[in-house]
Amino acid sequence: MTRAVLFDLDDTLFDHYGSAGTALRTVQEAFAPSIAFDDFEDRHTRYLEEMHTEVLAGRIDLDEARRERFRRVFGSLGLPLKDATADRVATLYRAGYLAARQAMAGAGELLEALHARVPIAIVSNNLLEEQTDKLRLCGFDRFIDHLVVSEEIGITKPDPAIFRSALDRLGVPADQAVMVGDSWPADIVGARRAGIRAVWFNPRHLAPPERDAAVAEIASLTPVEPVVALLLGPPDAAAE
Repeated sequence: MTRAVLFDLDDTLFDHYGSAGTALRTVQEAFAPSIAFDDFEDRHTRYLEEMHTEVLAGRIDLDEARRERFRRVFGSLGLPLKDATADRVATLYRAGYLAARQAMAGAGELLEALHARVPIAIVSNNLLEEQTDKLRLCGFDRFIDHLVVSEEIGITKPDPAIFRSALDRLGVPADQAVMVGDSWPADIVGARRAGIRAVWFNPRHLAPPERDAAVAEIASLTPVEPVVALLLGPPDAAAE
């Protein structure tokens, strides 16, 4: 019996990829119009992941990480940025990202349907203020019982300890919980190491890294009813 649901936030419930893409296109058009957007985006993704690790480790603050990320992106393209320009680029990107923020399609409806039956926790490799703000913006905060972020507890996915922290707060054993996330190495591997059933959110229809893993997969959060059934079982399962 499933008694609690754990979710990743970015690119599972919150559309980080879409928000970042919209903001990045604004930057590319303004500061690197001669560079193909796909190339620009690929480099940005690589350096975003590198700098995000530094932020989570507390070695650099978020604003400076954003500037350094773009210094590396432009530098790799042979377009080194002066400090003043790096500030302008980072500011433009941040403004575009904030303006473009939105939930994944169906996320609110799914959370509402689930919360009527079980408690819900978010398990995220990010900063507490950033993720709290996203939950409020999307109206998810009223459905979330616990927000567990790596900045707060000093542990990142896929370490099983961050999942166990969420389970402890929920008061639910691992074998009675399910974790939903888009990142195979962070969400799926981490949840399984913690003894939690994992469901892979895979809207881009990627090939699973482990073909024999027997992990359930969904490509969309809608329609809500079959997703709820997958996560919790039939409506009368709790009574059986």
